[in-house]
Amino acid sequence: MGAALRIFCEMPNHGCPQDSDTYGPLINGLCKLGKIGEAKELFNEMETKGCLPSVVTYTSLIHGFCQTNNLDEAVGSLMDGLCKGGHSSQAMELLGLMVSKRHKPNNITYSTLLHGFCEEGKLQEALEILDRMKLQGMKPDAGLGVSPNRLTWSLHVRIHNAVVQDLCSSGDPNRACQLYVFFLGSRPCQLYLSMRTRGISIDMKTFDTLVKCICKKGDLHKAYQIVDEMVLDGCVPDEGIWSSMVDGFWNCKKVRGPAELLQAELMSEMVDPET
Repeated sequence: MGAALRIFCEMPNHGCPQDSDTYGPLINGLCKLGKIGEAKELFNEMETKGCLPSVVTYTSLIHGFCQTNNLDEAVGSLMDGLCKGGHSSQAMELLGLMVSKRHKPNNITYSTLLHGFCEEGKLQEALEILDRMKLQGMKPDAGLGVSPNRLTWSLHVRIHNAVVQDLCSSGDPNRACQLYVFFLGSRPCQLYLSMRTRGISIDMKTFDTLVKCICKKGDLHKAYQIVDEMVLDGCVPDEGIWSSMVDGFWNCKKVRGPAELLQAELMSEMVDPET
């Protein structure tokens, strides 16, 4: 294994790509030797490079976790494989089986299911997972217990955006705002600041959707809070967000009435300067 790993590390220097066919046998070999920690590191690395694990690779990893009595990681890997194969419903059945056997799901299992449902566009099921996590005091992580990186942060943002935008389009801005607090804490911009430090581009589409939806519902105070915190944290609202806010205040009778009176007064002065 030592020689194989050395050759593997040298491959990029000789123009040989490191792909699923090279990662897989190494992960399998490390698992057979009981070096599950090193195998997991390689597994995480191959995913960040966009290499899709094969069934054999998943099986090796699951077997390795079972051999080291790490059942949570084993179940998480199995769910991850099911979700990435487009079988999130079967992964959900596995969750039900765990609960029936009095095995308490953890952050790994919940986050894996959440990612799977959102990737398949099953937002109602994703919200159900979020509710379960919230009840148990958990928050979604990068999945499989790894620290967030560029790839997992980007995935996290896409999931968050999809769920929030779906709630807004279905006319449920209050639930969308609750989701912001759940994901990001009390400050909506924390995720975007964290993204900046990782060099990830900032997408304002979700803020735009959320502010626009809230303004249509007439809750200008809540919309203003979101925009105000964006500005305080250095996130510059785009034209769409400002337009939504201006339209919201204009359509509010308390603002529109005095503005129209002022406009009428100015127009009269232009017509008759002496008055």
